[in-house]
Amino acid sequence: MAQVREVPDPARLRLDSYPFVREVPARFGDMDIQRHVNNVAIASFYEDGRANLNMRMFGEGLFSQVREFRFVVLETRTRYLREAPFPATYRVGVGITRFGRSSFEYGLGLFHDAECVGLCESVLVHMTSSGPTAVPPERRALMEKYAFPAAVRPESESGQLADR
Repeated sequence: MAQVREVPDPARLRLDSYPFVREVPARFGDMDIQRHVNNVAIASFYEDGRANLNMRMFGEGLFSQVREFRFVVLETRTRYLREAPFPATYRVGVGITRFGRSSFEYGLGLFHDAECVGLCESVLVHMTSSGPTAVPPERRALMEKYAFPAAVRPESESGQLADR
């Protein structure tokens, strides 16, 4: 039985819809035998985008210091829309597409030049030493600044407005 593929939200296919943008260069080791970026490297590009937005919101010590909270990835889904050529520099657009009580979902897009080559959704859970817990209001307020779609032009990882 053939599955019907859901058509992506058109806003997800535009880099300017994402409130945070991170540039990621493809390395030689990311290339497969057909001279495309391989799927493991693409997954790491998405991870890099998520991690850098988390550090933007909660500080660079988020991963290197003991904190009273952490985020755990519950689920990640990836959709490949086009081949990702090598060599190239990519841009990962990141925004929070859904807020729950103790979880939230990142929507990510991978762009080569102006073309979206893939989409990713990642569900993360807010955890403390007692397990999954509600995201506190002050943390949620920081996160809401990066809700998708972006109301203003996205920031790059340097904190400057992203070039278009």
